[in-house]
Amino acid sequence: MKGSIMAILLAVFMLATFAACGGGPAEETGPVAVTLLVTLQDGTQNAHEITTDKASLGEALDAEGLIERDDKGMIIAVAGVEANWEADQAYWAIYVKDGYAMKGADDLPLASGSVYEFRYTKG
Repeated sequence: MKGSIMAILLAVFMLATFAACGGGPAEETGPVAVTLLVTLQDGTQNAHEITTDKASLGEALDAEGLIERDDKGMIIAVAGVEANWEADQAYWAIYVKDGYAMKGADDLPLASGSVYEFRYTKG
């Protein structure tokens, strides 16, 4: 009797584990269409429509030639506009859904219809 209770509990545990693993969002396959907003220091915005098969924002922007990086891989220019931390504590902040992105461009997955904003920011 004790062994069958343990077997039932083990089976329930395994089913719960498998159910939890399968509940995440499905990854998109094929090209995705996203919008890149570039907000300049004076507040003007430029929009760039991008269709790509790349997995992350950083990869897509590299492929489109829309970003430049320094020798450490940090994004220093977006759409030809440089932000220079050493000169005036300026940098490119990334926003997704009007919120500050908690990941870098290389770690932000792309989702069709999403808007990603690079905002020129002074420290």
